[in-house]
Amino acid sequence: GTNAECCAGEYSTQTSGACYAGMANAPSAAPSAVADIKYYPDYDTDYEDATCLPGKMNGRPSFDSMAECCIGAYPAQTSGACFAGMDSPPTVAPTTEADKKWFKDP
Repeated sequence: GTNAECCAGEYSTQTSGACYAGMANAPSAAPSAVADIKYYPDYDTDYEDATCLPGKMNGRPSFDSMAECCIGAYPAQTSGACFAGMDSPPTVAPTTEADKKWFKDP
């Protein structure tokens, strides 16, 4: 998983915030569970190279998953950089939320 997921899972009771503080783009507040991890667009990077980062940043939209962030913040990105930055990137980037397909795990 991601660094943020590790911190939320393995150090969920840590009160110092040391695990999160060690992240390159540390969130402003430690989430209390993996489900609480949010993602925001990295507007400081060129559009075609940009990805979404874990955490929240004032003035930027917040998404529940990296996939939702990539679709919402970089809908016209042709490089696929945002999706490629995911732990388990899709083989083809969906073009809209409606294009996402779910299937039962065998």
